Amino acid sequence: MKIQQVFDGIFLTIFWVWNLTFLSIVYLGILPLIGVPLIKATIDGIIPLEFSLTMAATIAVPTVCTVIGARRFRKQPLQLMRWFYGVEAPLFLLCLLRLFLLRELTPASSQIIATIALCIAAFSVEMLYGYLGKRENVQNIFDSPNSHNKQPRFFKLIGEKRSAWLQLGCHSLMVVVGIWAATLLIYYAVPVALYTLYGFLTVVIEFFKFTWVSPFLEMFKYGAWASALIWIPLSFILFGLTCSLFVVMPSLYGFLYIHSGRKIWVSFAAQYGKNKALIGSLGVIAAWLAIFSALQQQPQVAVMKMLATPPGNDTVRQTLLAKSDMIRSGLVNAYLSPYRYLSTVRENNHIYEIYKNSLNLPDGAAQTVQNSYNFLMSPFLYQGSSADVEKAEKLYGEFFDTELQKGDTEAVKHAVQSTSNREEAKAGLLNVSEEKVWLQSQEVTVKENGDWADVQLYEVYKNQTPNLQEVFYYFSLPESAAVTGVWLGDTGDLNKRFAFTVSPRGAAQQVYNQQVVERVDPALLEQIGPKQYRLRAFPIPAKREFTQTDGPTEMHLWLTYKVMRQPQGWAMPVLAEKRNIFWNQNTRRTIAGKEVKYSGKEARETWLPPFLPAATQQPLTVQQAVLPGGNIISAKPLADANYSLPQGKKFAVILDTSRSMATESKEVKETFEWLKAHAASKNAVDLYIASAAGMPPKFVEDVRKFDAAKVTFYGTIQLKDMLQQFAQLGGDKSYDTVFLVSDRHSYELSDDRKPKLSISAPLWTVHLGGLPPGYDDPTLKAIQDSGGGVSTDMKEAMQRVATTAASGQSTVSVVDGYVWSYAKTPPSKKTAKTAKLAAVAESKYAGNEGFKPIAARQLITALSKQKSSNQLTQLDAMHAVAKNFKVVTPYSSMIVLVNDAQREQLKAAEAKSDRFDREVESGKEQLTKPNNPLNVSGVPEPEEWLLLAVGAIGLLVIFLRQRRAKMVG
Repeated sequence: MKIQQVFDGIFLTIFWVWNLTFLSIVYLGILPLIGVPLIKATIDGIIPLEFSLTMAATIAVPTVCTVIGARRFRKQPLQLMRWFYGVEAPLFLLCLLRLFLLRELTPASSQIIATIALCIAAFSVEMLYGYLGKRENVQNIFDSPNSHNKQPRFFKLIGEKRSAWLQLGCHSLMVVVGIWAATLLIYYAVPVALYTLYGFLTVVIEFFKFTWVSPFLEMFKYGAWASALIWIPLSFILFGLTCSLFVVMPSLYGFLYIHSGRKIWVSFAAQYGKNKALIGSLGVIAAWLAIFSALQQQPQVAVMKMLATPPGNDTVRQTLLAKSDMIRSGLVNAYLSPYRYLSTVRENNHIYEIYKNSLNLPDGAAQTVQNSYNFLMSPFLYQGSSADVEKAEKLYGEFFDTELQKGDTEAVKHAVQSTSNREEAKAGLLNVSEEKVWLQSQEVTVKENGDWADVQLYEVYKNQTPNLQEVFYYFSLPESAAVTGVWLGDTGDLNKRFAFTVSPRGAAQQVYNQQVVERVDPALLEQIGPKQYRLRAFPIPAKREFTQTDGPTEMHLWLTYKVMRQPQGWAMPVLAEKRNIFWNQNTRRTIAGKEVKYSGKEARETWLPPFLPAATQQPLTVQQAVLPGGNIISAKPLADANYSLPQGKKFAVILDTSRSMATESKEVKETFEWLKAHAASKNAVDLYIASAAGMPPKFVEDVRKFDAAKVTFYGTIQLKDMLQQFAQLGGDKSYDTVFLVSDRHSYELSDDRKPKLSISAPLWTVHLGGLPPGYDDPTLKAIQDSGGGVSTDMKEAMQRVATTAASGQSTVSVVDGYVWSYAKTPPSKKTAKTAKLAAVAESKYAGNEGFKPIAARQLITALSKQKSSNQLTQLDAMHAVAKNFKVVTPYSSMIVLVNDAQREQLKAAEAKSDRFDREVESGKEQLTKPNNPLNVSGVPEPEEWLLLAVGAIGLLVIFLRQRRAKMVG
């Protein structure tokens, strides 16, 4: 009798002391520090709802279990222990794992979590209500006196028979779960038992060495002694009880679940017969195992094998395209594996390290233990390596012809949001979200000067995050426009804004990127295509959440450009892509002196109107500018009747067959039908069909023999690779013009390779569906140097080619409704007559100073077509023109600097031989990847645990006090 009372006392002590200790920590620490921010983050849409629900369950489990234990089992210590080890402890542990360890669940891990939760629920029902079938002659020595009370309403609704079958199924799984969980916990129970014993003895020894005094005194130094006196005892009590919990739990948990499963099976067999009980149990287990086996097949394993070798013919390509959904699933799973799995199989070494250090097992034996653990944990382990993340991203781009972060934005966003850590979720979310910086106001002013105008765009940005951010624009302007300035400021005061410097494109990019790393204010405006520009500004001041300072709270940006008048009016920048910035109906907009209001979807999607109407509609006139060095640029307006189509020419057409072209298949068909009807009948048109890796490109001598409907669009291929394929396949064939038919293309997939692209004929890229954000420099150089251009329509491109040829050799380009021509009088050939003519021209257009930057832009285009044996000298000459007239060109960028150190750095970069070498910037976001909790480099020695524990508690106490002070401030 006395022994029974001793055990009853132990059972009661374990239950009540552990629960009371935990409840104190939950309500004093976890709830205010983690729970409240988590709920706020869920309301803000930063963290999924499931994590808040899990947090609520984490708080509710010990609370509810304590209440039930007090009401139903307080006089039954044995039942209290069953309740604790069979319901409360595993359910609470499950909640903690889901909240802090498991991020985005996979189908396999979801099955395990759901099954465990179901079994815990079934065990609790069995404890509270016993067997749900007929109870006559069913003995259960573990049932409490209250277990035969009336059943819950749900079981009454489904009936006694269905309730019995349901209970049999759940308890059959309970046996499987009990064996699996108990075995898994034993891996930790053995070393925990050894470490607890050894650690206890070590702590006693270290205590009398007084090595803990120094960190303890630090707590008093920060005035945290009261909190320390509370938290240290609670932590040690919790630690001791938790150690005992882990030591006892595996065997007791497995025994309770196996015994409960057997008990229900016996009760069911007594009522319905052993055969039905056996069939029911085995059927449920077999079905569960079948589902488990199916879900264990991680999709990336097969996908990586599929894409290991590029397909060699159209049949294989079409087969792979038909499996696009499967391939997408596998590659996304590999890319997001750090968020979906606890570890890779290879990197999971913590069991190996624990057993090697705690039990001094040989390497082979420790690895065997680790391998067996990996088998049990397979639903939570990634079948591959950490290198698969980059490999999957590369394969995704090669197969889908787009960047993974763009192609599967929602999947990436959900993965990085799946965490209970608000700051971690916020950091990850911001990497793939575009709503970081709010466009508070926007003002556009236009100063008309007859046929051309000065346009200024002024924007004010407000950061919506606690971190410094960068504004990122891709936009396009008319090809003849000239960007003349960009400024940054902390306020709207024009006298205090920071001015720009025109610098070689490579030097400007290098300095900008380095200043962003150093978190110093720069801005960079680059031309990355005949019409395309990229604008970046950093840093947008962080949003202040707690304290106020005298620092800036917003960023002001001014952008100016000159543009020629077109029939629709004055062209505005056309947005190709934006990053980090957003606008809405609350953004204040003033366009040409008038307030503009947008609402709904239009307010979120509209940056600027495409054109602003011109105040006057006078007929266009010839414009001319005399530039230094005897250079004369003229702009002559063109009427629709002046345009023509080519005749008697020989053209080459290169067709891009990348995967993304499939979305433009209708336009591809219409383009080639137009070529056959209007170009091939009067000109010789050869077709070159570019191909992604695996298949060679094809040559079709006459485009009229080509059937666009039979093309298989597959993979990805960069524009410069298409040009290389054309050069290799075309050999020594010569053409009057080369047209490359592509789509908007994925600039982000470009690389920094610089192949030699020797195109003797003008190169025109025709982009169906819209212009790309930009080009890599080798491709842009090929377009500029050859005298080509860009267009979104084959007819327009052909007309511009023919009209340029018909306008004479002095023509620089035919663009935006004008013929641009270039003339230069060599100094040696100047006579009194030519000097007089030049003087007359300069006098006639003397009042046209504002037109000169536009003319300078065309002069640089003319200079880029001239062949030079010294490329660097030619680039320097073009840059000198850009710097003199303060314009952005494909070779010269504008950078805003704010201090002398930056200017010195730029000066040094401009002196380097690679000052014009620019890297491709994909803009790909670096996601905040979670740490691998199952990979360790070593296990702390037991004597280190005391110092670690005291130091950790001290840091926690100090953090709490500082956080409270910050919130009060």
